[in-house]
Amino acid sequence: MMIGRALDVLLTWAERAFLTIANGLMLTMLAINLANILSRLFFDIGIIWVFPWTEVLFIWCIFFSFYVIYRRGQDVAIDVLTRRLPDKLGAATEILVMALVIGLMALILWQATILLPRQVGRVDMVGIQRYWLSIPLFVSCSLILIDFLLRLVRAARDFGGSAAAGNSDKEKHE
Repeated sequence: MMIGRALDVLLTWAERAFLTIANGLMLTMLAINLANILSRLFFDIGIIWVFPWTEVLFIWCIFFSFYVIYRRGQDVAIDVLTRRLPDKLGAATEILVMALVIGLMALILWQATILLPRQVGRVDMVGIQRYWLSIPLFVSCSLILIDFLLRLVRAARDFGGSAAAGNSDKEKHE
């Protein structure tokens, strides 16, 4: 499973890069808003481009953080029922949930092909095309999709291996 390990290293690298990017975006927002506040305080002049850039940076920060939050397990997980299931049924349920998440990420990425060409026009006072706002979301979804595919392959392998081991244990006792 050398490909799996290589993908995991790539996903870990992406997590660290996205965390660094998100933190950089937050610091940039802080800096430009502080500059705007100080400009208003000392010169009674606001910096008009600060608000639109803050919006853009905030959107990017959220979308880059999306993958980091998922990867670090800091998202919301409702597993009250699945934790109470027997091992095999719990494993099967996990596989089903992984398949559903993969389907959702694939749907979002499929929508990207429809949405990106429609997001034309420049963001006022920022100057970038509107589609650049959603690119980090689609990149995060791609990484989550890869991660879930990797997890699904491992879970299916483990589930299949445990089922085969369970059958051979059953045969030993008969």
